[in-house]
Amino acid sequence: MAKPVTHRKNKAEELTSFMVTVHDRDAIGSVALKLKALGIDVDRVMKRTGVVGGRGPVRLLPKITALPGVKHAREEHGFQLPSLHDSIPQ
Repeated sequence: MAKPVTHRKNKAEELTSFMVTVHDRDAIGSVALKLKALGIDVDRVMKRTGVVGGRGPVRLLPKITALPGVKHAREEHGFQLPSLHDSIPQ
């Protein structure tokens, strides 16, 4: 019996979440607009911390990092805490 063919997106086109730190918190709005122009779906602009969060293709990470005003950019990763257990004090 033949295995069904599964079509996966190219890794570069897979969507991921990004966290972008800006050099100047007062310029965070212009950095957010530049990210939108690149094709990032900006969903969080945190002026107090100087961080912009959004979602877009993983291939854009080098372009995001090269934008004027961007101090640091990285993929956002999730995590899973272990289940609570009676033998571990809470």
